[in-house]
Amino acid sequence: MPDAGVLATILLIVGLFLLALELMIPSFGMLGILSAITLLISAWSAWQAWWGTSPSLFWTYIAFWVLGIPAVLGGVLFLLQNTSLGDRLVLRGPASADNTDSVSPRKNELTRLIGEVGIAKSLLTPGGIVHVNNVRYHAESPGMVIEAGSPVRVVNVKANRLVVRAEPGVSPDSAIGTATSDSAARKSNALADTVTAVDLAESATAQAGTDGDQKGILDFDIPED
Repeated sequence: MPDAGVLATILLIVGLFLLALELMIPSFGMLGILSAITLLISAWSAWQAWWGTSPSLFWTYIAFWVLGIPAVLGGVLFLLQNTSLGDRLVLRGPASADNTDSVSPRKNELTRLIGEVGIAKSLLTPGGIVHVNNVRYHAESPGMVIEAGSPVRVVNVKANRLVVRAEPGVSPDSAIGTATSDSAARKSNALADTVTAVDLAESATAQAGTDGDQKGILDFDIPED
């Protein structure tokens, strides 16, 4: 059987190694329990070996025992967060730049709705569903409950949600009418632009035909025999 001092040293190293593995390998706490048992047996062996014969060695061992645990924990966490080993052991989410790129088109679409009036289709407590321009959106109110069917106005965008506040001065029918009129106005403007383009094309075609006819008319009379 090995000397108690040798056993204490070996068990201290094994216990710290098991503690490091607990942070890197999912063991449902089993490695942590084994590490704790090993470290306790190591401390008992050190007390048996050095307490009565060499107190200085015993207190040196206690210093390594006490400082070794946080040193191992800090070192393993540093390796997991800043090295390629951590990339292999820890499943990381996408980078923040990638998240920004994927969310920005949706956020730009929602940002255009700021100032629009809609209807709360569910109870906002504070999250819920609203209809703006006859389109369903996830929304939230800034810390207040809004009843279903109440008119709301879009005041901000938070992630992929609209931030809305109640519009007590607007009736639900007026809110629906406003949203409908805005949509109709957009459709009317688009139709007007289309009609204008068609008219310009027809005018250009007619002008080209007129120029062709005028080129076919002689500007002098042919003398008769």
